[in-house]
Amino acid sequence: MGTIAEARDVWVKYRGGTDYALKGVSLKVSEGEVVAVIGPTGAGKTTLCKVLSGIIPNFGAYDEFRGEVLVDGVSTAGRRVGEISRSCAMVFQDYESQLFRTTVELEVAFGPENLCLPREEIASRVRRCLELVGLTGLEKRYSFALSGGQKQRLAIASMLSMQPKLLILDEATSDLDPRGKREVYSVVRRLLDEGAIRSLVMVDHHLERVAEFADRTVLMDSGRIVLEGDTEDVLSEVDLLRKLGLNPPEPAALLHDLGVDSRPLPMTVEGALERMPPIRKYREPVDGERAGSDPAVEVDDVWFAYPGGDWALRGVKLTVHRGEMVGLIGQNGSGKTTLAQTIMGILRPARGTIRLFGEDATSMELMERARTVGYVFQNPDYQIFTKSVYDEIAYGLRARGMPEEEVRRRVEEVAKMVGLTDLLEEDPFFLPKAHRQRVAVASVLALNPKLVILDEPSTGLSPGETRAMMDLARDLNSKGTTFVVITHEMWVVAEYCNRVVLMSEGRVVLDAPTRTAFAMGDLIRGYEIEPPAVVEISKRLFGTPFLTIKEFVESVEVG
Repeated sequence: MGTIAEARDVWVKYRGGTDYALKGVSLKVSEGEVVAVIGPTGAGKTTLCKVLSGIIPNFGAYDEFRGEVLVDGVSTAGRRVGEISRSCAMVFQDYESQLFRTTVELEVAFGPENLCLPREEIASRVRRCLELVGLTGLEKRYSFALSGGQKQRLAIASMLSMQPKLLILDEATSDLDPRGKREVYSVVRRLLDEGAIRSLVMVDHHLERVAEFADRTVLMDSGRIVLEGDTEDVLSEVDLLRKLGLNPPEPAALLHDLGVDSRPLPMTVEGALERMPPIRKYREPVDGERAGSDPAVEVDDVWFAYPGGDWALRGVKLTVHRGEMVGLIGQNGSGKTTLAQTIMGILRPARGTIRLFGEDATSMELMERARTVGYVFQNPDYQIFTKSVYDEIAYGLRARGMPEEEVRRRVEEVAKMVGLTDLLEEDPFFLPKAHRQRVAVASVLALNPKLVILDEPSTGLSPGETRAMMDLARDLNSKGTTFVVITHEMWVVAEYCNRVVLMSEGRVVLDAPTRTAFAMGDLIRGYEIEPPAVVEISKRLFGTPFLTIKEFVESVEVG
């Protein structure tokens, strides 16, 4: 096989940085190969992608670049990014930064237009790529009116329309539901098989997906490649992955924790069941105490429609009790964020009522609701607007007229809670997305709300960072704060939420304790929700779902 891209002893230091983002990195990507790049936040994954795509050294705020990068056999040094894009295309983690045309079809057509292709060929590519990513019928839709998941699909389609030899996806499915993620990678695999693209580099924190799609995996940390090899071999290094804050595939991690050490470890449920050690006995799992019965939120027959659209909420009825941590799940477009924003008061329902802590909030102003409800957007950039992290966290406190001495105390307290103490003087817009997410969370927690709504809190975060944020949420929850967590990450729901609310097409279709909900595997799979692997494994073995690996291991005796 020929080589599509190669990095040779590459070093990169960003402007103002104290350390190198890449330190002597060398990597080859061969034709027909899917290469996964994994590692914690700050490992250098995105920088490596920018190097392979030619963005670095030809564009960007860096001070130093050493080494050589070849794309399709030609050095990227001194070449225009537009020229390199004929061979390589990249979808950014911050995909909205790549969207700038007014409509969906114009966005997808932009690249082929700049290649000076015939009009008929451009139209054909637009139709084909929109079909591939599931956006057919939205050609005339205003790009910025799309949902987060739809925007992500649009960014992918706009790169596919260039028919690059090498496609780079940098966390490019982070805002998609599980079905959407599978569809995108299946499409890319099909294009590889057809020869429409020759190679794929994927950055993804979801290691089960890496195990399913990647031929080879590169593990990075602190700007270096620390492990490289066949995907199953790399993902079998459970201890190393955990040390770096990553979640190993659950089947592999479970067998590792049960004492199975022969490599490679299984990556699938079926593989784990085949190699499961003998289990002498097990204890039935016991759930903790239920939250109190006093309602925090009461949603009664709420309907909402966006201008020119169909009903996004259809008679929703829901009660969230004080002290609960509720996981709100469902496909993209099921109504989760719309429901959350009607509770917050950002959106006004067409009919129905909402009560917050016993008070009718239907006509309550947004600022009044914000005294008891905090909302963290899926995209942190929607709620960041000041020039320093300190001022961002302090803004709401100052708006309430809090004395400056008390503001400083509260800002420093919350910054310590979320790990921002050393960044208080930084401009939040220049921070990585993971840090911007923390800033958004801190600005909400500073106001000490009774109810916090986290809309996709794991977006842009590594599993380790997500776990740290959810540990903080659990600690606050234990002290009385009520949480609603909107997420596609079922391990987050299993580990942290005591109740699951499943939405589909604007309706609540399931409302049950977490263990009960995941026990209904066939039902929730019908809504494209995949329970954690450990749930399926334990159900197949015992008829009872264990929610986490820790719970499984502590409840069985092997021998």
